[in-house]
Amino acid sequence: MINYKAIKRQNPQNKGEYKWYPSIVLTNPMLLDELAEAIALNCTVTAHDIKAVLSAMQEQIIFALRQGRSVRLGDLGSFRLTISGKGEADAASVTEKSIQMLRVRYCKSTGMEAAFQLKSKGIGFHKVGDAAEPGTSVPGGSESGEGEDGGL
Repeated sequence: MINYKAIKRQNPQNKGEYKWYPSIVLTNPMLLDELAEAIALNCTVTAHDIKAVLSAMQEQIIFALRQGRSVRLGDLGSFRLTISGKGEADAASVTEKSIQMLRVRYCKSTGMEAAFQLKSKGIGFHKVGDAAEPGTSVPGGSESGEGEDGGL
């Protein structure tokens, strides 16, 4: 079940107007140990072996991205780097110093996309409560409606 709540935010189409929007309420993240144990229950590989493979996979993804490569993980999706930077007057002026931020982007596969269509089997929602007005404190949560850990 996916929890959500209503959050009051500025309407992006009319900056002086506020509207209420649905926002995901994140619960406890699934950690590496729990993921490894869950996978081990469905196959013949031990949780320790799975953790070792997942840790090695993370290291190899970082290595590949640092080499300027994207990483495709079949039906899971892919990882790639993006940059943002300062605009320059001409192409010759664009240097490494023009780069301001480096990000890792995850792009879901078509299979992952299909699994999260609103009408997909197994998708359900539960409203848990509404956020306070902007600028007021929200007991036990953040004003943005996002979890403290950002998901992972």
